[in-house]
Amino acid sequence: KIFLEKMPRQIHRLEELLRSSNFDWKELSAVRSGAAAPLNNFLNQHYTHLKPILLDFMDDLCKIRLWIVCLIPRVEDGDNKGVEIQHEVIDVCNEGLSSLDSLYRYYFRYNIEKSKDFGKKEKYGESSKANIETAVIEYDEATYVYIAKSIRLLYMNY
Repeated sequence: KIFLEKMPRQIHRLEELLRSSNFDWKELSAVRSGAAAPLNNFLNQHYTHLKPILLDFMDDLCKIRLWIVCLIPRVEDGDNKGVEIQHEVIDVCNEGLSSLDSLYRYYFRYNIEKSKDFGKKEKYGESSKANIETAVIEYDEATYVYIAKSIRLLYMNY
């Protein structure tokens, strides 16, 4: 069911995200316009679309990994053909889970860092306000590029 129904549906969702103008590299100006606020609505909207896909993909990989682990024959059965390939597929699933987990956690770290930057803006006042705002804008742009790149990689690896 995962391979025949769910994965094609998820790939279609990723295709729609990639084809939407929201994930075009030229949208950095929209990222800049939202950078002055503590929460960049543009980035938040993008991550809101991406989060359920990430969670579904993580769930699919866990199920595939478990299915392959259950199919590995025991050594005492004597039928060890293909076991090496099964272990390689498990390694690929583990790598995918690790990269998905880091992408999932990235946005949380982004929000924490951005709040710290806004706290510094309040703490240090006008003297360093321009530097902090520039850093926030650059950080928002880097986050957007990271999310857009991750969606493309997710699409290629799904």
